[in-house]
Amino acid sequence: MRDSLSRRHLLRASAAAAAGATIPGLAAAQAGADWPSRPLRLISHTPAGDPNDVIIRRFAQSASAELNGQNFVIENKPGAGGILAHQEFLRAPVDGHTILHANVAVTILPAVNPKLPYNPLADFQPVAFMGWSQLGLAIPASRPEKTFAEWAAWARKQKGKLNYGSSGNGSVQHLYGWQLSDHLGLEATHIAHRGIGPALRDMITDQINFAITDTFTLRSFLASGQLRLLAVTGTERSKHLPDTPTFRELGVANFERVGWNAWYFRAGTPQAIVDRLAGVVNRVNQRPEWATLREQLWVDWKPMTPAEITAQVRRETEAWGQVVKKSGYVPEQ
Repeated sequence: MRDSLSRRHLLRASAAAAAGATIPGLAAAQAGADWPSRPLRLISHTPAGDPNDVIIRRFAQSASAELNGQNFVIENKPGAGGILAHQEFLRAPVDGHTILHANVAVTILPAVNPKLPYNPLADFQPVAFMGWSQLGLAIPASRPEKTFAEWAAWARKQKGKLNYGSSGNGSVQHLYGWQLSDHLGLEATHIAHRGIGPALRDMITDQINFAITDTFTLRSFLASGQLRLLAVTGTERSKHLPDTPTFRELGVANFERVGWNAWYFRAGTPQAIVDRLAGVVNRVNQRPEWATLREQLWVDWKPMTPAEITAQVRRETEAWGQVVKKSGYVPEQ
């Protein structure tokens, strides 16, 4: 009799423990279902009225219908390479109602700014990629070289006469320009501009010899015949530029990284909320209207999970860190 009672008590205790173990999971799922409970605050590094800002606002409007009908309040915090937006984002509570729209700068800032008062890898939770654009090596169309090999042979002979342009110190254009110079053994001087547009205009007049920047920005210059594209970053050729080889095809390693934009939460946001927003962003991105817009902008996209994005961000942070360390770049004080 005692054995029977003991077994009954044991079974009841086990059932109670099992039921208790499911409560956190149920609570998390319920938190995701109830979220968001008020308008979402979206902080962006882009200036108000910028073409990217217009797209962000349009996308947010599309997404709100799947987020309990909650609207997005867009806050533009441009400046300091994204740092101003990041700092404003980190002042917000960890409740899933503040989102950061950021770009590839989050993988570069830790290396180019040792005094950065936060750690993107530890403080930011990747949610979803919005899209990415390959970068291309552009030269003045007035140059006679038609291929990368021809241009590289000419560039090696210039002995300190070459320069390359960028949108600023520590930018993707700066670091990729240095990396290419190092790979080819070029003696090239970096010329920082206030934006990549002025750098490309200087290239048209042969004041700048080359630049590596996103293909969307290069598009109008290529269409007008003012610049020539010799190679693109990435793991495969751009479907928008099928005749342009990748650096990898040309035997130039470690040029697989591209430019991208993503949405982030604060680290510590409940996983159910992270997964819910990721699912919404991916569903909206799959709609025909957004596929058509990406074609127009030469932007690529595929659905990725937060875990996959986190792994990629970590890889790229390490890769850019190695480039910065090897270059000896020291930020201005």
